Amino acid sequence: ANTNNSLAVWRNPKLELTSLEADKKTATVTAVYDMPEVSASLTVAYTFYVDGRMKVSQKMKTDPTAKVPDMLRFGMVLQLPANMDHSTYYGRGPIENYEDRKLSQNIGIYSATADEMFYPYVRPQETGNMCDIRWWQQTTSDGNGIEVKATKPFSASALRYDIAMLDDGEKKDQRHPGQLDKSKYVNFCIDLVQAGVGGIDSWGALPMEPYRLHYGDRSFEFMISPYNR
Repeated sequence: ANTNNSLAVWRNPKLELTSLEADKKTATVTAVYDMPEVSASLTVAYTFYVDGRMKVSQKMKTDPTAKVPDMLRFGMVLQLPANMDHSTYYGRGPIENYEDRKLSQNIGIYSATADEMFYPYVRPQETGNMCDIRWWQQTTSDGNGIEVKATKPFSASALRYDIAMLDDGEKKDQRHPGQLDKSKYVNFCIDLVQAGVGGIDSWGALPMEPYRLHYGDRSFEFMISPYNR
């Protein structure tokens, strides 16, 4: 569907920091960014608690008069130590699933490693996403790590490859999984939502209307807590 070019403005949109404030009373750090290429602003706030929890709030304000293409996902990425490669979650699984490809997977409690979540498609691409997550624990093999909960069901994945490595960019290269270099981190994606896969006509069509992320205001809030199994 040529989304690698038609939606390219969202690949790495410019973030210009316009404000950075700390509120000592609420233990909150708030950063505000201008996103000129997509006519939007982004506010990210981190609130810290004495028990080690951290609340993350992400709000994007858009210009209703601007003509900006659809997004593919809205969320954040954590780069975690390589040994934090064990995932246990309450959501849809155990096979990867997306907004328009999820009803085949039941909601339950599942576990997998970062290597097991990666599916080796002939051409490397987005993979490993899980939908309708209630909570997600990302830990070492000993069970030490973090737990993420949100104010509403969310999507997540944890892979040994970063998003840029799985993206061919403007031109699709004929690469294969064995040619990829693994990241030195576990790349943990926490998304409010991700666009559907589409492909109802051998991959020439965009996702159906209910599964597209049109340009507009979005907000997402989640809590990261220390976890020990």
